[in-house]
Amino acid sequence: MRKLSFILVMLICVSTVFAQKSKVTGAQNYLTSGKIDKAKEAIDQGIQDEKCVNYPKAYLVKGKVYQGIFESPLPAYKKLEKNPLDIAYAAYLKALELDAKGKMLKPVKAQMTNMIPNYTNEAVNRYNNGDFAGALDAFEKVLEIEAMDMFKENSVVDTAVIFNAGMAAQKSENYDKAIKYYKQSIDYNYGGAKSYANLSHVLKHAGKEEESVKFLHKGFELFPNDSWMLVELINYYMMGGEPQKADDYLNKAIALDPNNGSFYRAKGTLFEKTKELDKAEEMYKKALELSPDDFTSQYNLGLLKLNEAIAKHKEANEIMDAKKYNEAIKVVYTEYEKVIPYFERVLEMQPGEKNSLITLKELYFKLRNEKEDYLEKYNEVKTQLDGME
Repeated sequence: MRKLSFILVMLICVSTVFAQKSKVTGAQNYLTSGKIDKAKEAIDQGIQDEKCVNYPKAYLVKGKVYQGIFESPLPAYKKLEKNPLDIAYAAYLKALELDAKGKMLKPVKAQMTNMIPNYTNEAVNRYNNGDFAGALDAFEKVLEIEAMDMFKENSVVDTAVIFNAGMAAQKSENYDKAIKYYKQSIDYNYGGAKSYANLSHVLKHAGKEEESVKFLHKGFELFPNDSWMLVELINYYMMGGEPQKADDYLNKAIALDPNNGSFYRAKGTLFEKTKELDKAEEMYKKALELSPDDFTSQYNLGLLKLNEAIAKHKEANEIMDAKKYNEAIKVVYTEYEKVIPYFERVLEMQPGEKNSLITLKELYFKLRNEKEDYLEKYNEVKTQLDGME
Protein backbone atom coordinates (compact mmCIF):
# COMPACT_ATOMS: atom_id res chain seq x y z
CA MET A 1 0.00 0.00 0.00
CA ARG A 2 2.85 2.32 0.88
CA LYS A 3 4.49 1.57 -2.46
CA LEU A 4 1.28 2.40 -4.28
CA SER A 5 0.96 5.67 -2.35
CA PHE A 6 4.54 6.55 -3.21
CA ILE A 7 3.89 5.84 -6.89
CA LEU A 8 0.75 8.01 -6.79
CA VAL A 9 2.71 10.89 -5.20
CA MET A 10 5.40 10.60 -7.86
CA LEU A 11 2.79 10.57 -10.61
CA ILE A 12 1.19 13.70 -9.13
CA CYS A 13 4.61 15.39 -8.98
CA VAL A 14 5.42 14.44 -12.55
CA SER A 15 2.01 15.66 -13.61
CA THR A 16 2.54 18.96 -11.76
CA VAL A 17 5.99 19.43 -13.26
CA PHE A 18 4.66 18.65 -16.73
CA ALA A 19 1.81 21.14 -16.25
CA GLN A 20 4.24 23.72 -15.01
CA LYS A 21 6.61 23.16 -17.90
CA SER A 22 3.79 23.31 -20.41
CA LYS A 23 2.76 26.72 -19.06
CA VAL A 24 6.37 27.91 -19.31
CA THR A 25 6.62 26.61 -22.88
CA GLY A 26 3.32 28.28 -23.69
CA ALA A 27 4.54 31.58 -22.23
CA GLN A 28 7.70 31.36 -24.34
CA ASN A 29 5.64 30.66 -27.47
CA TYR A 30 3.30 33.56 -26.78
CA LEU A 31 6.30 35.83 -26.22
CA THR A 32 7.90 34.72 -29.49
CA SER A 33 4.69 35.51 -31.36
CA GLY A 34 4.45 38.95 -29.71
CA LYS A 35 1.41 38.17 -27.52
CA ILE A 36 2.88 39.57 -24.33
CA ASP A 37 -0.41 39.70 -22.45
CA LYS A 38 -0.97 35.98 -23.05
CA ALA A 39 2.66 35.26 -22.16
CA LYS A 40 2.29 37.08 -18.84
CA GLU A 41 -0.88 35.21 -18.00
CA ALA A 42 0.73 31.84 -18.79
CA ILE A 43 3.97 32.41 -16.87
CA ASP A 44 2.18 33.88 -13.84
CA GLN A 45 0.10 30.70 -13.63
CA GLY A 46 2.89 28.24 -14.47
CA ILE A 47 5.35 29.58 -11.92
CA GLN A 48 2.98 29.48 -8.94
CA ASP A 49 3.14 25.79 -8.04
CA GLU A 50 6.58 24.87 -6.72
CA LYS A 51 5.54 22.03 -4.39
CA CYS A 52 7.40 19.37 -6.35
CA VAL A 53 10.17 21.18 -8.24
CA ASN A 54 11.97 24.49 -8.64
CA TYR A 55 12.31 25.04 -12.34
CA PRO A 56 15.09 27.55 -13.31
CA LYS A 57 13.84 27.99 -16.86
CA ALA A 58 10.49 29.22 -15.55
CA TYR A 59 12.25 32.21 -14.02
CA LEU A 60 14.25 32.83 -17.16
CA VAL A 61 11.02 32.95 -19.17
CA LYS A 62 9.36 35.12 -16.52
CA GLY A 63 12.25 37.57 -16.78
CA LYS A 64 11.94 37.64 -20.56
CA VAL A 65 8.18 38.24 -20.40
CA TYR A 66 8.44 41.13 -17.94
CA GLN A 67 11.42 42.61 -19.75
CA GLY A 68 9.29 42.37 -22.89
CA ILE A 69 6.57 44.37 -21.15
CA PHE A 70 9.08 47.13 -20.46
CA GLU A 71 10.51 47.11 -23.98
CA SER A 72 7.14 46.98 -25.76
CA PRO A 73 6.15 50.20 -27.56
CA LEU A 74 2.44 49.34 -27.18
CA PRO A 75 0.62 51.21 -24.36
CA ALA A 76 -1.71 48.25 -23.78
CA TYR A 77 1.27 46.05 -22.91
CA LYS A 78 3.01 48.80 -20.95
CA LYS A 79 0.02 48.90 -18.61
CA LEU A 80 0.30 45.22 -17.73
CA GLU A 81 2.82 45.95 -14.94
CA LYS A 82 3.98 49.10 -13.18
CA ASN A 83 7.59 48.04 -12.51
CA PRO A 84 8.32 45.20 -14.96
CA LEU A 85 12.09 45.67 -14.97
CA ASP A 86 12.42 45.01 -11.24
CA ILE A 87 10.35 41.83 -11.58
CA ALA A 88 12.44 40.70 -14.56
CA TYR A 89 15.67 41.40 -12.70
CA ALA A 90 14.55 39.42 -9.64
CA ALA A 91 13.45 36.54 -11.90
CA TYR A 92 16.86 36.33 -13.59
CA LEU A 93 18.60 36.26 -10.21
CA LYS A 94 16.27 33.47 -9.10
CA ALA A 95 17.00 31.49 -12.28
CA LEU A 96 20.73 31.70 -11.52
CA GLU A 97 20.15 30.73 -7.89
CA LEU A 98 18.25 27.54 -8.87
CA ASP A 99 20.57 26.64 -11.73
CA ALA A 100 22.78 23.85 -10.33
CA LYS A 101 24.07 22.78 -13.76
CA GLY A 102 25.04 26.19 -15.12
CA LYS A 103 22.61 26.05 -18.04
CA MET A 104 21.10 29.45 -17.27
CA LEU A 105 24.29 31.50 -17.29
CA LYS A 106 24.49 32.16 -21.03
CA PRO A 107 20.79 33.03 -21.64
CA VAL A 108 20.59 35.11 -18.46
CA LYS A 109 23.75 37.00 -19.45
CA ALA A 110 22.19 37.79 -22.82
CA GLN A 111 19.11 39.23 -21.11
CA MET A 112 21.13 41.07 -18.46
CA THR A 113 23.17 42.71 -21.21
CA ASN A 114 19.95 44.29 -22.46
CA MET A 115 18.90 45.17 -18.91
CA ILE A 116 21.76 47.69 -18.73
CA PRO A 117 20.33 50.09 -21.36
CA ASN A 118 16.80 49.28 -20.11
CA TYR A 119 17.61 50.41 -16.59
CA THR A 120 19.61 53.38 -17.87
CA ASN A 121 16.61 54.61 -19.86
CA GLU A 122 14.31 53.95 -16.92
CA ALA A 123 16.62 55.96 -14.65
CA VAL A 124 16.62 58.92 -17.04
CA ASN A 125 12.82 58.81 -17.38
CA ARG A 126 12.32 58.67 -13.63
CA TYR A 127 14.79 61.53 -13.11
CA ASN A 128 13.08 63.71 -15.71
CA ASN A 129 9.71 62.98 -14.09
CA GLY A 130 10.98 64.07 -10.68
CA ASP A 131 11.18 60.56 -9.20
CA PHE A 132 14.75 60.98 -7.98
CA ALA A 133 14.68 58.08 -5.50
CA GLY A 134 13.41 55.81 -8.29
CA ALA A 135 16.11 57.12 -10.63
CA LEU A 136 18.77 56.36 -8.02
CA ASP A 137 17.46 52.81 -7.65
CA ALA A 138 17.55 52.29 -11.43
CA PHE A 139 21.09 53.69 -11.77
CA GLU A 140 22.22 51.40 -8.96
CA LYS A 141 20.70 48.42 -10.73
CA VAL A 142 22.88 49.24 -13.74
CA LEU A 143 25.96 49.29 -11.51
CA GLU A 144 24.93 46.02 -9.84
CA ILE A 145 24.51 44.26 -13.17
CA GLU A 146 27.81 45.57 -14.54
CA ALA A 147 29.58 44.34 -11.39
CA MET A 148 28.33 40.74 -11.78
CA ASP A 149 30.86 37.94 -12.25
CA MET A 150 29.41 37.14 -15.67
CA PHE A 151 30.67 40.51 -16.98
CA LYS A 152 34.13 40.42 -15.37
CA GLU A 153 35.93 39.48 -18.57
CA ASN A 154 34.78 42.70 -20.24
CA SER A 155 34.29 44.78 -17.13
CA VAL A 156 34.00 48.55 -17.52
CA VAL A 157 33.67 51.40 -15.06
CA ASP A 158 30.48 53.21 -16.03
CA THR A 159 31.55 56.65 -14.81
CA ALA A 160 28.55 58.44 -16.33
CA VAL A 161 26.14 56.20 -14.41
CA ILE A 162 28.12 56.67 -11.19
CA PHE A 163 27.95 60.46 -11.54
CA ASN A 164 24.26 60.40 -12.43
CA ALA A 165 23.59 58.15 -9.44
CA GLY A 166 25.20 60.86 -7.34
CA MET A 167 22.94 63.51 -8.86
CA ALA A 168 19.83 61.39 -8.29
CA ALA A 169 20.91 60.73 -4.71
CA GLN A 170 21.51 64.45 -4.15
CA LYS A 171 18.10 65.34 -5.56
CA SER A 172 16.41 62.73 -3.36
CA GLU A 173 18.37 64.08 -0.34
CA ASN A 174 20.09 60.72 0.15
CA TYR A 175 23.32 62.47 1.07
CA ASP A 176 25.29 59.39 2.16
CA LYS A 177 24.87 57.80 -1.26
CA ALA A 178 25.45 61.12 -3.03
CA ILE A 179 28.77 61.47 -1.18
CA LYS A 180 29.69 57.90 -2.10
CA TYR A 181 29.04 58.32 -5.82
CA TYR A 182 30.58 61.80 -6.15
CA LYS A 183 33.74 60.57 -4.41
CA GLN A 184 33.85 57.66 -6.85
CA SER A 185 33.42 60.12 -9.74
CA ILE A 186 36.40 62.10 -8.45
CA ASP A 187 38.46 58.92 -8.07
CA TYR A 188 37.76 58.11 -11.72
CA ASN A 189 38.43 61.73 -12.81
CA TYR A 190 34.88 62.12 -14.07
CA GLY A 191 32.64 65.17 -13.90
CA GLY A 192 35.36 67.76 -13.55
CA ALA A 193 34.45 70.73 -11.38
CA LYS A 194 30.84 69.55 -11.05
CA SER A 195 31.90 66.49 -9.07
CA TYR A 196 33.83 68.65 -6.60
CA ALA A 197 31.15 71.33 -6.38
CA ASN A 198 28.32 68.82 -5.93
CA LEU A 199 30.30 66.80 -3.40
CA SER A 200 31.00 69.94 -1.39
CA HIS A 201 27.31 70.79 -1.51
CA VAL A 202 26.09 67.42 -0.22
CA LEU A 203 28.81 67.23 2.43
CA LYS A 204 27.60 70.55 3.80
CA HIS A 205 24.01 69.31 3.89
CA ALA A 206 25.22 66.17 5.65
CA GLY A 207 26.75 68.34 8.38
CA LYS A 208 30.35 67.74 7.28
CA GLU A 209 31.34 71.40 6.97
CA GLU A 210 35.11 70.97 7.24
CA GLU A 211 35.25 68.26 4.58
CA SER A 212 32.90 70.31 2.40
CA VAL A 213 35.27 73.30 2.38
CA LYS A 214 38.24 71.02 1.67
CA PHE A 215 36.69 69.67 -1.53
CA LEU A 216 35.44 73.14 -2.50
CA HIS A 217 38.95 74.56 -2.48
CA LYS A 218 40.47 71.44 -4.00
CA GLY A 219 38.04 71.76 -6.89
CA PHE A 220 38.92 75.43 -7.34
CA GLU A 221 42.64 74.60 -7.39
CA LEU A 222 42.06 72.07 -10.16
CA PHE A 223 39.47 74.07 -12.11
CA PRO A 224 40.14 77.78 -11.37
CA ASN A 225 38.36 78.96 -14.51
CA ASP A 226 35.23 76.83 -14.19
CA SER A 227 32.07 78.91 -13.61
CA TRP A 228 30.32 76.00 -11.85
CA MET A 229 33.10 75.87 -9.26
CA LEU A 230 33.09 79.64 -8.88
CA VAL A 231 29.35 79.72 -8.24
CA GLU A 232 29.71 77.23 -5.38
CA LEU A 233 32.54 79.27 -3.86
CA ILE A 234 30.54 82.47 -4.22
CA ASN A 235 27.51 80.93 -2.54
CA TYR A 236 29.64 79.51 0.26
CA TYR A 237 31.24 82.83 1.16
CA MET A 238 28.06 84.85 0.67
CA MET A 239 26.15 82.60 3.05
CA GLY A 240 29.12 82.28 5.40
CA GLY A 241 29.45 85.96 6.15
CA GLU A 242 32.69 86.66 4.27
CA PRO A 243 31.53 89.18 1.64
CA GLN A 244 35.00 90.26 0.52
CA LYS A 245 35.98 86.73 -0.49
CA ALA A 246 32.64 86.34 -2.23
CA ASP A 247 33.28 89.57 -4.12
CA ASP A 248 36.72 88.40 -5.22
CA TYR A 249 35.29 85.21 -6.71
CA LEU A 250 32.38 87.12 -8.26
CA ASN A 251 34.78 89.45 -10.03
CA LYS A 252 36.63 86.44 -11.41
CA ALA A 253 33.35 84.89 -12.52
CA ILE A 254 32.28 88.10 -14.30
CA ALA A 255 35.67 88.32 -16.02
CA LEU A 256 35.13 84.77 -17.33
CA ASP A 257 31.50 85.31 -18.32
CA PRO A 258 30.66 89.04 -18.51
CA ASN A 259 27.23 88.46 -20.06
CA ASN A 260 25.94 86.25 -17.26
CA GLY A 261 23.28 88.32 -15.51
CA SER A 262 23.13 86.05 -12.47
CA PHE A 263 26.65 87.14 -11.44
CA TYR A 264 25.60 90.81 -11.39
CA ARG A 265 22.49 89.88 -9.42
CA ALA A 266 24.73 88.12 -6.89
CA LYS A 267 26.89 91.24 -6.66
CA GLY A 268 23.76 93.27 -6.04
CA THR A 269 22.84 90.99 -3.14
CA LEU A 270 26.38 91.27 -1.84
CA PHE A 271 26.32 95.07 -1.94
CA GLU A 272 23.03 95.03 -0.05
CA LYS A 273 24.73 93.03 2.71
CA THR A 274 27.55 95.57 2.89
CA LYS A 275 25.01 98.45 2.87
CA GLU A 276 26.33 99.82 -0.46
CA LEU A 277 22.84 100.36 -1.82
CA ASP A 278 23.73 102.55 -4.82
CA LYS A 279 26.09 99.84 -6.06
CA ALA A 280 23.44 97.20 -5.40
CA GLU A 281 20.95 99.12 -7.55
CA GLU A 282 23.54 99.43 -10.32
CA MET A 283 24.17 95.67 -10.27
CA TYR A 284 20.46 94.76 -10.36
CA LYS A 285 19.95 97.08 -13.32
CA LYS A 286 22.90 95.51 -15.10
CA ALA A 287 21.48 92.04 -14.42
CA LEU A 288 18.14 93.11 -15.90
CA GLU A 289 19.87 94.64 -18.89
CA LEU A 290 21.41 91.24 -19.63
CA SER A 291 18.41 89.17 -18.52
CA PRO A 292 15.21 91.25 -18.85
CA ASP A 293 13.04 88.51 -17.32
CA ASP A 294 15.17 88.11 -14.19
CA PHE A 295 12.39 88.04 -11.60
CA THR A 296 14.70 88.14 -8.57
CA SER A 297 16.66 91.19 -9.74
CA GLN A 298 13.44 93.04 -10.53
CA TYR A 299 11.94 92.18 -7.15
CA ASN A 300 15.12 93.13 -5.25
CA LEU A 301 15.32 96.41 -7.14
CA GLY A 302 11.72 97.14 -6.16
CA LEU A 303 12.52 96.43 -2.52
CA LEU A 304 15.48 98.81 -2.65
CA LYS A 305 13.25 101.59 -3.95
CA LEU A 306 10.50 100.78 -1.44
CA ASN A 307 12.95 100.88 1.49
CA GLU A 308 14.24 104.26 0.29
CA ALA A 309 10.68 105.62 0.28
CA ILE A 310 9.97 104.13 3.73
CA ALA A 311 13.15 105.74 5.11
CA LYS A 312 12.05 109.16 3.79
CA HIS A 313 8.60 108.59 5.30
CA LYS A 314 10.19 107.99 8.71
CA GLU A 315 12.25 111.16 8.35
CA ALA A 316 9.11 113.11 7.46
CA ASN A 317 7.32 111.80 10.55
CA GLU A 318 10.07 113.36 12.71
CA ILE A 319 9.32 116.87 11.39
CA MET A 320 7.42 118.95 13.92
CA ASP A 321 6.67 121.97 11.74
CA ALA A 322 3.31 121.41 9.98
CA LYS A 323 4.21 123.28 6.78
CA LYS A 324 7.54 121.47 6.39
CA TYR A 325 5.88 118.15 7.21
CA ASN A 326 3.25 118.63 4.46
CA GLU A 327 5.98 119.47 1.96
CA ALA A 328 8.02 116.43 3.00
CA ILE A 329 5.05 114.04 2.86
CA LYS A 330 4.29 115.14 -0.70
CA VAL A 331 7.84 114.11 -1.64
CA VAL A 332 7.29 110.79 0.18
CA TYR A 333 4.13 110.06 -1.80
CA THR A 334 5.99 110.85 -5.01
CA GLU A 335 8.65 108.32 -3.98
CA TYR A 336 6.01 105.71 -3.20
CA GLU A 337 4.48 106.29 -6.61
CA LYS A 338 7.87 105.69 -8.24
CA VAL A 339 8.03 102.28 -6.56
CA ILE A 340 4.80 100.98 -8.12
CA PRO A 341 6.13 100.24 -11.64
CA TYR A 342 8.85 98.00 -10.21
CA PHE A 343 6.36 95.63 -8.59
CA GLU A 344 3.90 95.84 -11.46
CA ARG A 345 6.75 94.63 -13.67
CA VAL A 346 7.38 91.77 -11.22
CA LEU A 347 3.77 90.67 -11.72
CA GLU A 348 4.24 90.77 -15.48
CA MET A 349 7.16 88.36 -15.04
CA GLN A 350 5.43 86.18 -12.47
CA PRO A 351 1.65 86.74 -12.36
CA GLY A 352 0.09 86.21 -8.96
CA GLU A 353 3.34 86.62 -7.00
CA LYS A 354 1.89 87.13 -3.53
CA ASN A 355 4.52 89.36 -1.91
CA SER A 356 4.36 91.82 -4.78
CA LEU A 357 0.56 91.85 -4.63
CA ILE A 358 0.68 92.63 -0.90
CA THR A 359 3.19 95.43 -1.49
CA LEU A 360 1.10 96.94 -4.28
CA LYS A 361 -2.04 96.70 -2.19
CA GLU A 362 -0.37 98.81 0.53
CA LEU A 363 1.01 101.31 -2.00
CA TYR A 364 -2.30 101.72 -3.80
CA PHE A 365 -4.02 102.27 -0.45
CA LYS A 366 -1.51 104.94 0.60
CA LEU A 367 -1.97 106.76 -2.70
CA ARG A 368 -5.75 106.26 -3.07
CA ASN A 369 -6.41 109.96 -2.44
CA GLU A 370 -3.76 111.05 -4.92
CA LYS A 371 -5.33 109.39 -7.97
CA GLU A 372 -8.68 107.68 -8.51
CA ASP A 373 -7.00 104.87 -10.44
CA TYR A 374 -5.16 103.75 -7.32
CA LEU A 375 -8.38 103.11 -5.38
CA GLU A 376 -9.64 100.97 -8.26
CA LYS A 377 -6.34 99.11 -8.44
CA TYR A 378 -6.40 98.63 -4.67
CA ASN A 379 -9.78 96.92 -4.89
CA GLU A 380 -8.62 94.71 -7.75
CA VAL A 381 -5.52 93.56 -5.89
CA LYS A 382 -7.46 93.06 -2.65
CA THR A 383 -9.94 90.83 -4.46
CA GLN A 384 -7.10 88.85 -5.98
CA LEU A 385 -5.42 88.37 -2.60
CA ASP A 386 -8.71 87.42 -0.91
CA GLY A 387 -9.11 84.71 -3.49
CA MET A 388 -5.73 83.23 -2.51
CA GLU A 389 -6.69 82.67 1.12
